[in-house]
This record gives sequence, structure tokens and C-alpha cells, in this order.
Amino acid sequence: MPQHFEEHHDIGFYASELCITTTYLSRVVRQVSGGRTVVDYINQMLLMEATFLLRQTSMSITQISDQLHFAEVTTFARFFNRMKGMNPREFRKGK
Repeated sequence: MPQHFEEHHDIGFYASELCITTTYLSRVVRQVSGGRTVVDYINQMLLMEATFLLRQTSMSITQISDQLHFAEVTTFARFFNRMKGMNPREFRKGK
């Protein structure tokens, strides 16, 4: 998963790569992780990469959104705000 999380945010891709159903993948991940979901893992990877790019690069928020394959920069901003409790611009400024 670490090599694909930027491009693929959907469970179906990972299940297909493993030649299993999405239901089975979800069940196994929940069992071995104490209840966390595949989406939790994907979102955590996206958030870690987004926070790194915001802090360690001069890429614009739009460029980061594009690199992480969000359909729109507003979708990325909503995702980041939901996960981090602030928008990407506030995070970058250190608020």
C-alpha cells in the first residue's frame, strides 16, 4: 500500500491488487488492527504525506492536492481540516 496510496484512495484497488474481495480485506484489517478500517489506514497515509509536503516543501496547496490525487483542492482542504482540525494554509503557517 505505501507505494500506491497517493494515487488510489479506494479499497477496491487494494483488494484487487491482493486478489481478494473488499469485504474480506476489510474484515481481515479490522481483525488484525483492533477495529481500524482500510480507509483509516489510507487516510492516515494521506495525512502524513500532506503534513510532510506542507511543512517540508514549497509546493502550493493546489500542487499538493494534485500530487495526492484529490479531485479538487477544496476536497483536499476539507479532508485535511477533518483530519487535522485546521485548513492546510493554517497548518503551514504553524497556527
